[in-house]
Amino acid sequence: MMSGPKKSTKTAIAVIHVVGTIVPGSGNPSPFGEDNNARSTPIRRALDEAADDDSIKAVVLRVDSPGGSALASEIIYDATQRIRAKGKPVVASMGNVAASGGYYVSCGAADKIGRA
Repeated sequence: MMSGPKKSTKTAIAVIHVVGTIVPGSGNPSPFGEDNNARSTPIRRALDEAADDDSIKAVVLRVDSPGGSALASEIIYDATQRIRAKGKPVVASMGNVAASGGYYVSCGAADKIGRA
């Protein structure tokens, strides 16, 4: 009898990046090159997956953003709160800039906020 893939028993810390202008949705890749936006849908999805994954014991939110959409920032903030509600620590690590929405999403990491 064959069994499915083995589930890892190792624990981990997730590092989720919020880099660039915070915008809503998932967006489409630009045909002209790099898209320097932090899109709320993939970030929220990554945060929700980290919340649901029992092997992930904490989350580092790496923020380097001048801000952007209030709605998109709220979506990311709410996702950090779902992680904290599950008893997992959330730590914000701020890069060169964490202004406006970048600061707001960092506030969702009430366990520890720091500049690195």
